Amino acid sequence: MKKVINLTLYNIGQAKGFILVVALLQILLQLGLKVKTLATTGLLTGQLRIVSPDIVKQVVLDQLSIGLPVFFAGTAILVYSAVIWSREWSSKGSFIYRLLMLPGSRFGIYWAKLLTMLVITFFLQAVQVVGVFLNYYLTSFFIPEFAQYHITPWSLVTNSMAMPLLVPQYAVQFLLILTMGVALIVTVFQLAILVFGVEKKGYVRKVTSVVLYILVVVVLFTLIMRTQFVVRLIGNEAMVFLIGSMLIWIVLNMLLSDYLLNHKVSV
Repeated sequence: MKKVINLTLYNIGQAKGFILVVALLQILLQLGLKVKTLATTGLLTGQLRIVSPDIVKQVVLDQLSIGLPVFFAGTAILVYSAVIWSREWSSKGSFIYRLLMLPGSRFGIYWAKLLTMLVITFFLQAVQVVGVFLNYYLTSFFIPEFAQYHITPWSLVTNSMAMPLLVPQYAVQFLLILTMGVALIVTVFQLAILVFGVEKKGYVRKVTSVVLYILVVVVLFTLIMRTQFVVRLIGNEAMVFLIGSMLIWIVLNMLLSDYLLNHKVSV
């Protein structure tokens, strides 16, 4: 456990530049979209006035200013999930690369990288929530009428339909989002290990293994969606089914990665 924690801290230290840049771009993107919304809706010129709490929510939490930064951060996380593995084979003098050469199980390195990506994900999630506060205060600065409705930024974060991905209201929603996020990360991990780490005799065999893995992903995703439709799962039933499916996928990927790291990865 101590080894995993130390490796996680090392990985986070390596990723601090990436984290700060993505967080800054998130905030700038969110604030830039907010200024655009204020300018195009007529709020700044008085053509549109705040007449109800619903308009407050629509202005502060419009889908574009929330959704686009979330999509940007999510894409950046998946890209870095590949980079965090690929650089181990491109920088053969790195600390973790040397760990791959030591005897014993290499799966601690996998756990450290997964924990690193989870820390990054939760941090960027928190940055997005901070962005909602900044949006609220930026809007209230330009539109003083906000104050008369006594709506707090935190109430917008916890009660708005625009925020369930960032602040789920129920435990089952949180588990669903968490397992889906981890499933995406371990899928990218697996692809990165297949592409950069696994020793293959020939380019064709490496491409074939990657294509087969992608086909498995597509087939399983199709089966999960089709099963949910055929069985007609709704509400919590559907979420529990998806959580179970994601957990199975995560475990299978971990088992495969463990095997590849310990038996097929070249250093």
